[in-house]
Amino acid sequence: MNDETAEKVRFGRAQKFRLSSKGNEAVSAYTLMVEKARSGSGRAQFDAARGDWSGPRGLSSEDGLFLVEFGVGERTISEVTRNLEDCASPKEVKAAIERLLECGMLEPVIVPPPPAPPPRRYW
Repeated sequence: MNDETAEKVRFGRAQKFRLSSKGNEAVSAYTLMVEKARSGSGRAQFDAARGDWSGPRGLSSEDGLFLVEFGVGERTISEVTRNLEDCASPKEVKAAIERLLECGMLEPVIVPPPPAPPPRRYW
């Protein structure tokens, strides 16, 4: 079965996502890489550093932007889209989230069901 015919998991609008432990490590490394690249000589060095950061993790070089957004806290897809509207289209955000979920950098937040009400007493 190839990827095109595989059924994709759909999430509700209220579904929140957070970084996994693997994602937290990637954000730390990305932040360190950005700080080192700032002391460099320009955009070419930054692009090369992003490539060096993303390659071993199996990520796209643009994924650092999305990971940093989830590093702030739990977010829905619409919140990330709104926060990154100047940087990425909604389609790009959704594709990035699917990619990050697939490689284990993000995980859906599972909200426990509300507790059952106490049994009703008749007396």
